[in-house]
Amino acid sequence: MKPIKLGVRRDSYHQKKSRLIIKKLAPFFLVLAILTALAIFLVTLSGSSMVKFILSGSSLRSSGGRVNVLILGMAGGRHEGATLTDTILVTSYNLDTNQLHLISIPRDLWLPSFSAKVNALYQIGLSQNNGLELAKIGIGNIVGLPVHYALRVDFQGFIDAINILGGIDVEVEKTFDDYLYPITGKENDLCGWEEKEMEFNDMEAKKLNIDPGKRKVFVKDDQIATDSAQEDKGIKYFSCRFEHIHFDKGLVRMDGEEALKFVRSRHGTNDEGSDFSRSKRQERVIGAVRKKALSFETLSTPTKLGELINSFGKSIDTDISIKDAVEFYKLSKRLAVTYSITLDDSKRAGLAEGRTSLLVQPSPSDYGGAYVLISQDDDFSIIHKFIQDVLKKDEEEHEATSSARTGSE
Repeated sequence: MKPIKLGVRRDSYHQKKSRLIIKKLAPFFLVLAILTALAIFLVTLSGSSMVKFILSGSSLRSSGGRVNVLILGMAGGRHEGATLTDTILVTSYNLDTNQLHLISIPRDLWLPSFSAKVNALYQIGLSQNNGLELAKIGIGNIVGLPVHYALRVDFQGFIDAINILGGIDVEVEKTFDDYLYPITGKENDLCGWEEKEMEFNDMEAKKLNIDPGKRKVFVKDDQIATDSAQEDKGIKYFSCRFEHIHFDKGLVRMDGEEALKFVRSRHGTNDEGSDFSRSKRQERVIGAVRKKALSFETLSTPTKLGELINSFGKSIDTDISIKDAVEFYKLSKRLAVTYSITLDDSKRAGLAEGRTSLLVQPSPSDYGGAYVLISQDDDFSIIHKFIQDVLKKDEEEHEATSSARTGSE
């Protein structure tokens, strides 16, 4: 009989015990990692690189072969407007074709039935103790699809989770600057301007490129600021609302604040201002978060796990159960292709009733001086038809491609 090496046996016992604990807890913390990734997806206003963590599966609630999830992102905190949702996205997954459509809804879309912008819908619902449910119904009415699930995440939860993990290591592909990064809490800072209601005749209105008549404007030192909601005018008149951020190429250790800026940046230099580049940055951060969240170091540290659970409990509001989240993950590899649909006021061909755009920008004077976008019909039927046409077209193209591939084999 060979002698027993107690030291080796003791180390092996602890290693086996640790692996056993991790194995039992792995499904739960995989879900935790997915929710972390969903938070990243939520705050970036793009989603193609996050899609495989969200949807698929025939056992989920669905209608007409589709599972539809509403994703909301808000700043959080205690400042005014903390529960307004800056990010509003409906993801629609086709269970038959494994296609996912991301439908982006502008936060300034006006809802006549609520006399408010769509970004206030969740906030209105909170006052009635049904924030998610009201948002699901209201936004479902906009896109013409039943919404089965909803997830709301605030930016602070994203920051806290990464900080609890001890930061993440992210590979920055290009050095870039962004001089228009919004400062949280200063979105409505007047930067020394004063809001006044003034009367403008035709000549004055033409000079300022505004509609004549009474309207609210910002005044400072005999200057008048107009179109403040536009980003180029925003930096010209309200520079105090923005900060300059910079990232160097290479492997960068990021805390929560830095990671959020990295994925949210929308005006980066060196070709980092496009949706494509932002999506690539998002993918890198998602990979870094998953790696850190599922590392032995994280899973074997009870205090860190408790802090993560507590952080997410405060920053997430969802009706997605743990069971559903696990199934989303298990079935995610079925995803075949992702499409994006953006509701805006851009010119489009082939719309119903001869319309040239889904949304239009009315005179701010009709809405108390606020910048809003409105649908050209109160029941959003033009948007409904547009979305249905896109979904049908993409399904037909997918089926035609699949048939051609099958025929050639």
